[in-house]
Amino acid sequence: MPVDYRAPNINARSLGQHLRKIREILELSYPEAASLLGRDANWLARVETGFGEATPEQVGEILDAYGAPPRVRDVLVDLASRPAGPPWLARHVGRLKALVRDIYTVESESPIIHTFGIARMPELVRCEEYARLLFQHHVPRLNVEEELDLLRNRQQHAPSGRPRTLDVILDGYMLEHHGGPADVMRAQFTYLLDLAADERSTVRVIPTANGVHAGLNGPFDVLEFPGVTDRISLVHTALGIDAAQADLWDTWKLLEDVTLSPADSRALLEDHRAAL
Repeated sequence: MPVDYRAPNINARSLGQHLRKIREILELSYPEAASLLGRDANWLARVETGFGEATPEQVGEILDAYGAPPRVRDVLVDLASRPAGPPWLARHVGRLKALVRDIYTVESESPIIHTFGIARMPELVRCEEYARLLFQHHVPRLNVEEELDLLRNRQQHAPSGRPRTLDVILDGYMLEHHGGPADVMRAQFTYLLDLAADERSTVRVIPTANGVHAGLNGPFDVLEFPGVTDRISLVHTALGIDAAQADLWDTWKLLEDVTLSPADSRALLEDHRAAL
């Protein structure tokens, strides 16, 4: 049998891990589970490792046979409908590292994202003018339109068909010393103000008077997911986006303690825009 060296997409791996955990809780061996399902044990093993494909209907049959609770069944059948991530990601996969592909796939599953920006605006709240400026000056050179398409889809994605909630904290020094062209920054401040006006999202600013704060190590995101308490933290470095080495939720809470209120943050953003 040939060895498949391709790295499975993170959705397929996650689905397989959940199915394996349920099987192990039931204390079923592969042959026992396969007999219960009327399936081949090798197929089940490949599904559990993410290398084998299982349709939403097949996943539903597995979970029904295992007697899984309805909530668990619904979540995993839904996950099985997106084994390769969101459709818009497919046209970019060929140029992305597997890790970045998986990060964007996981990001697409999160309905609540907490994002902190320092030095540059967080990726998920960059307006087109601001993003285009950064892409045009990136080294090595990028295909600007490809990057804009990817960013736009990430920003507009609605997990499970529902608009995403963004919780944004910005370092105030970045707003005062942005160094960008006036028209670009005016568009960016307008984008942030429009986001702040959306009742689903929040934009807060850390005033420069606070000085040193817990976010000085760099920008990061914390992703939340429905039905689970686990969170995923991402960091943004000069080398690109990456998984954090630790949960950054405590860092996020420390930043919340030193921000202006949403109303005061909005007033500050309006002042910055008016000054341009």
